[in-house]
Amino acid sequence: MRIVLLTAIVSMITFSLQAQEEENIVEVIDELTVQWDALADQLKTYEGLEQYCHTKAFRDNAIALLDDIHHYDTTLYLIVKNKFDTDKDAEARATLSDIETLETEYTTRSFLRFLRKECMELNNLEMNKTSDAYAHDVKVLEKEMKKYLKAITRQVDVIDDHVHHLDGL
Repeated sequence: MRIVLLTAIVSMITFSLQAQEEENIVEVIDELTVQWDALADQLKTYEGLEQYCHTKAFRDNAIALLDDIHHYDTTLYLIVKNKFDTDKDAEARATLSDIETLETEYTTRSFLRFLRKECMELNNLEMNKTSDAYAHDVKVLEKEMKKYLKAITRQVDVIDDHVHHLDGL
């Protein structure tokens, strides 16, 4: 029974990978990078964070984008791993390392945890808008967002750069 189940799972993954390879993984990664860069630019601001925290549709779209990024990075990882196993390409090795960083340090779960904390802080700020420290606290919140988003964006962008330097994708 286990062998049949394992065979079925491997077959589904293989079929899924073949279909995704046909999508042209480079174009997909390019498009996801453009979408992420736009979202990150929006979230860097207090207003963007406010929209994320208070608008379910915006939040759902952001989460869906992150899920897509992680899904296609996993697909890319498997494609590049196969390439590296075949020809030990140095660019492939670097790509694998950068994907591993994104997939372990910047998971959707860690992103959601960070933004939940930021939304709680935003709500506290909104309850105390008349405070003398409000403007300062908004800047501190934006600074935290920019720092976190910059780190994720750097990983997404470097992976996008890698795919353009890998032959045969």
